[in-house]
Amino acid sequence: MVEVQFHPADVSRTARYFFLDRRQLWWGAGLAVVVLGVVVAGLWQVPRGVEAVVLWAKLQEAKRVHQQLTREREALLQKQRALEAKLSAAGRELRRLGLILGFAPAASEDLWASEDLLQGAKNLLARADELLAFAANHREMVASLPAICPLPRGSFEVSSAFGVRVSPFTGTYERHKGVDLAAPAGLPVKATGKGVVLFAGRVGPENPPWARLGNVVVIDHGEWFVTIFAHLKEVLVRPGQHVKRGDVIGAVGSTGWSTAPHLHYEVRRKVGDNKLVPTDPFFFMLDYPVTEGAKAVGGEEDTALDLLPEEEHWPWLKTKRYPR
Repeated sequence: MVEVQFHPADVSRTARYFFLDRRQLWWGAGLAVVVLGVVVAGLWQVPRGVEAVVLWAKLQEAKRVHQQLTREREALLQKQRALEAKLSAAGRELRRLGLILGFAPAASEDLWASEDLLQGAKNLLARADELLAFAANHREMVASLPAICPLPRGSFEVSSAFGVRVSPFTGTYERHKGVDLAAPAGLPVKATGKGVVLFAGRVGPENPPWARLGNVVVIDHGEWFVTIFAHLKEVLVRPGQHVKRGDVIGAVGSTGWSTAPHLHYEVRRKVGDNKLVPTDPFFFMLDYPVTEGAKAVGGEEDTALDLLPEEEHWPWLKTKRYPR
């Protein structure tokens, strides 16, 4: 038996006495050992706990940095893809211009694409310099190219594209040699390049293919191209008149075989002896981005006599002596 006394600091208060037998002493000693063990274990784990907290904080910071770097990397990749797209578009436009001019570059075509963005840009600049030098030495040809859209951008809808289509009149397949641009009647139509008016007016019923076009203007662009503007409401030029790119030659109408006001526009490339090849007009419209389907040359060859309605309207056609 063990006596345990608790004496308060105030002597006026009564002291307390506790009596513990052997069993209670063993339980008390065991409890003290357990408490001491817990305290010691806790103290031993404190450094590890602190390390865990620090490690968790570092892990969170690493995650934050990783997320930031991922966002920055994605932004850089987006900028790179945008630059690659712009370079690719510039390459297509330069290639289109080269094909229109009939210009063979000194550089190989495999230089258009490069895994090195900087090298790709250098290749395009070199190509552009070559084209500029070529254009400077062929000013007449450049001025004669049908290089713009005959109607203001945004003023029309393409109602019929170049190539094979179903005729709106016969319901059968036919080769559409130009493009139909649906637009308001009276909208000004512009010459797309420098040239001489071969024909301006309306062809009689004795020549059905041309009579269907209603009021039509045909422009000869020197040694390279012929352009055709059909279904005009009015014609504002005369045969033999010299025009330049951007001159108003007529107005959109619905004359001839037409279901609604629109402009039928053709570009024919001169090939060989007195032959003209229908081409996709959109390929030549440098104020429009090139489309995948547009081609520099397409369709079958047509002779000039098949193309032009009545040869007697322009006796200077073969001699190239254009009246002024």
